[in-house]
Amino acid sequence: MKVGNNAVVTMDYELRVNGHDGELVESSMEKGTPISFIYGKGMIIPAIEEALKDKQAGDVVRVEIPPDQAYGERNEEAVQKIPRHFIPPHIELKEGLTLVMQTPQGEEIGMRVLDFDDKEVTVDLNHPLAGKTLYFTIYIKEVREATADELLELANRQGKSV
Repeated sequence: MKVGNNAVVTMDYELRVNGHDGELVESSMEKGTPISFIYGKGMIIPAIEEALKDKQAGDVVRVEIPPDQAYGERNEEAVQKIPRHFIPPHIELKEGLTLVMQTPQGEEIGMRVLDFDDKEVTVDLNHPLAGKTLYFTIYIKEVREATADELLELANRQGKSV
């Protein structure tokens, strides 16, 4: 079966920056768990979905995704200083530490600590992969038709009708 609408695709992947042979950022194989998604339902990065169209189990697909189709360009205005007292005292700060803060509206915001002193903390609100071209190598393990139950469950999660 080929990858197309309503197909469940099970795949392993490697994500690298600085080329297909560059620095390994993430690998489903290292985690020991392939991922599965239903094709055509907006569950993965659109450029990956497009590259997988009409492929089948056993195929290996390489995809290069520029920043504007992934996590966007870096925004230097997203590097900000916040008062040190905004960080709970039990958190031991160090450069590179990733924090998740919650706004008064309940929205979670991820940030990475760049620098700090007793009065303020410099944080980067950009996604760590912002401004980077992503290089995926995808190993298609299985392609099968989604069941009615899988489509219904997805529709319920997305708040849509089938």
